Amino acid sequence: MLNSLVLLSLFALEASAFWRLPCRQSLTVERIDPLTHFGLVGEHVHTIHGGNKFSESSLEADLLKSTCSSCQVKQDRSAYWTPVLYFQDEAGNFNVVNQTGGMLVYYLPRGENVKAFPDGFRMIAGDPKLRNFPYKDVEKSLWTPEDMTEAALRQKAIGFNCLNYHLPAEAALGMKTIPENLSCKDGLRAEVFFPSCWNGKDLDSPGHRDHMRYPSLMDDGNCPKGFETRVVSLFFETIWDVDRFGGQKGRFIFSTGDPTGCGYHGDFMNAWDKEVLQEAINVCTSPSGVIDECKVFDLYTENEMHQCTIKRTVKEDVVGPLKKLPGCNPVVEGPESAKQDACPGEGLDNHDQDPFPSKPKETKGTGPPELTKTSSSSTSAKTPKPSVSPAPLGGAKKHNVGVAAIPDPTNTSDPYLVIVTVTETVTPLETTTTIPAPHGQYTAPPERKKKRGLHNHHRLNGGHHKH
Repeated sequence: MLNSLVLLSLFALEASAFWRLPCRQSLTVERIDPLTHFGLVGEHVHTIHGGNKFSESSLEADLLKSTCSSCQVKQDRSAYWTPVLYFQDEAGNFNVVNQTGGMLVYYLPRGENVKAFPDGFRMIAGDPKLRNFPYKDVEKSLWTPEDMTEAALRQKAIGFNCLNYHLPAEAALGMKTIPENLSCKDGLRAEVFFPSCWNGKDLDSPGHRDHMRYPSLMDDGNCPKGFETRVVSLFFETIWDVDRFGGQKGRFIFSTGDPTGCGYHGDFMNAWDKEVLQEAINVCTSPSGVIDECKVFDLYTENEMHQCTIKRTVKEDVVGPLKKLPGCNPVVEGPESAKQDACPGEGLDNHDQDPFPSKPKETKGTGPPELTKTSSSSTSAKTPKPSVSPAPLGGAKKHNVGVAAIPDPTNTSDPYLVIVTVTETVTPLETTTTIPAPHGQYTAPPERKKKRGLHNHHRLNGGHHKH
């Protein structure tokens, strides 16, 4: 009986092990996206975190040369980015919504024989065109085969949480759309879970999704045939200070022109020290998620993360008030999917276009000239040469679309996605952060103090992240 209890305890510990990677500072807030618009102005505004060699034409080899990261682990120079949230006021003007706490990236080793990301790996979770959630929102125990298709799992991996720390916690990924009557005193938490079943050979794919699949339960379960290689699970969490617009008439819209939230998504470009990441997967089994307990990492300080920024390369106002969203992103209500048309004069390619031709040839910034692969027996591969030269740090390559300074959409309060039961007290830091701008510098105003008492973090079990 005792042996059974010990085995059960070890299993529970292993299943709940994870670490939470803080990314306190956004590198930049602008329309660049080297996955879908390599070397070009991107289609919509992103807030970007990670290594400071990120640019519109960066590859993993560039990120690995980063001299700092806005995320805390020094052996990780990966890039993480998501669309920006705007508030459209009664007059129709768009105003950027600030993030609180930057981004939190959760690394969750789920399943057996979990592997580190191979060198050169990249992927996207979510689809910016979607404007409808056509599936039943029910407990996993009630899922039918229809709820477990790849299309369904991809949308179930996107969710929101309306935070109010004075009320009982609600499940993460609990809301599939932005709530209409938004009253989130402590922020709107946007969440995206990435697929963890890899085909074992392709580092990327057209659309940046086809080399990956979700396991049967979306965040856990069995991998489908042909995608049996299990990589560590990623979960992005960003919290938007929607309460700052409390009492005003209007609505919240993502930079893709999405008022529903169904088109929320996350992008990831790997630039880890692979050996360190694999060691962390194997030995960092604390159920607390506190990154300091994972002794294989070297960590930046809070101040060092806040100092890591890059100069913008797209000169346009992304702050507001704006008459329209940056780029060609008209607001599409749904339920039909949005169209993604290129902006005149910017040479943007369509997301549905294959950015990785099978044979090297001259392109106009549509991506690296060839899709890299790794054999099933090895996860190493040569980094593809870009079709255009990577922009130097500071952005020698300029796109003249207007001029404005950009505020840093972060502060240092730290609301966590909670996966395991742990109690903690969080005291926000009173600091002011800035992002360098080509013409002057905008200083973000100090955030209002948010006092929070003790709160519980509950382990993911059957689809219930709770805050």
